[in-house]
Amino acid sequence: MLDEGRSKFLYKKNVTGDHAGANENLAKLGVPIVAHDNVRNRLLRGVNNAPPAAPAARPVVTFGNEIAFHMNGETVRVVKVPPAHTDGDSIVYFTGSDVLHMGDVFRTTGYPGVDAGNGGSVRGTLEALDVAIEIAGPNTKILPGHGVVSTRDDMIEFRAMVEEVAERISGLIEQGMSLEQVVAANATADLDERWGSFERFLPGFYQALVNERQ
Repeated sequence: MLDEGRSKFLYKKNVTGDHAGANENLAKLGVPIVAHDNVRNRLLRGVNNAPPAAPAARPVVTFGNEIAFHMNGETVRVVKVPPAHTDGDSIVYFTGSDVLHMGDVFRTTGYPGVDAGNGGSVRGTLEALDVAIEIAGPNTKILPGHGVVSTRDDMIEFRAMVEEVAERISGLIEQGMSLEQVVAANATADLDERWGSFERFLPGFYQALVNERQ
């Protein structure tokens, strides 16, 4: 939430329920919802078999590539990135405080969550991380969508992992393997000690790679 005097805005970084599920309650408190155009469009249609969002839950301010807020003595940049977790992802950079909020583009709790059903992509995840790495400096505090405060180096490590996993899964897809066969292949076994189980994230990751090949 961005605060300047009595003016409050809530910026939604993507359309998924853990980020947008409380929109209606916050709107009832007088908090204007700000989001990328794609987030509003998906909420109007309904997300993941849910009905369209209630009118109060819909963003009232939307933007295309970038929007800036000027408050609390600093400029806060909201930058649209390529489709990563969803096609509505953006990152938020507090320029004076040197804090970068990544939303679900970056996490420290495991593998990337690529929501292919809502426009997410593996290639876009890599490109979005490139944008963030370019913005971040050596002292920038990185806030992940899930996890702990991190550094630019942590984000570079995460990107390298995403690229490695993408190469491995793409290779199996090129061999004609189905999702079930890829799961059975356990291609990330040597990475799981560092990043946890890939089972939860593999279906979306796999489907996104298949989509990108079409």
